[in-house]
Amino acid sequence: MDVTTKVEDTRIADLLCCAFEGGVGYWCVITGYRAPAEPRSIWGEGTVYKHVDYPLTGGAVVCQVNDEDDPADLVLDREAVDRGLRLMAEKYPKHWADFISENEDAITGDVFVQCALLGEIVYG
Repeated sequence: MDVTTKVEDTRIADLLCCAFEGGVGYWCVITGYRAPAEPRSIWGEGTVYKHVDYPLTGGAVVCQVNDEDDPADLVLDREAVDRGLRLMAEKYPKHWADFISENEDAITGDVFVQCALLGEIVYG
């Protein structure tokens, strides 16, 4: 049976915050950003947090694996976010359950970004 879950952008923003402010730093480094046409805050406040808001509003975060000699750019945009959520739900149901039950942490964020950028857990 297939079940569809609607996930609000504010929840995805929370997950990105967990990832980039605590979860992925041991394997991933942000090397740049691609600004959306109209940057805005997902949380509706005045401050735009590039690592959280850009991937959800038409822009992207550009990352690289920090231990490779010639790292390739990994682009976290809306397409990657959607793929990451789908893969996390399919392959890593415990982490998906933590996210859906609002019990996410840095590990949950790390799993999500690895799913989004790498298609599976490679590190950790």
